[in-house]
Amino acid sequence: MTTYLSGAVRDQLRAAQAHLDRHTPSSADGRCAGCGEEGPCPQRRAALRVFGRYGCLPRRWPGASRPELVNAPSSWSGWLTEAVERVARDG
Repeated sequence: MTTYLSGAVRDQLRAAQAHLDRHTPSSADGRCAGCGEEGPCPQRRAALRVFGRYGCLPRRWPGASRPELVNAPSSWSGWLTEAVERVARDG
């Protein structure tokens, strides 16, 4: 069975896809890359509802959630480790 979508529906799906592309939660901390909110933000949930309404799946981009940041040391961990080593060494 083939389903045809009207131009208006295709426009809605394109706009929803653009929102999903901007509002992707990070794999590292779960915060939205677009607005910084924790978890799936309201913009992402609204965009996903559009896809659900029409029974379509959104496009997914490899690496969009930045999985390389999982377990990455934070910016302050270097100086903290150095300070602990210095205290242990110097007494």
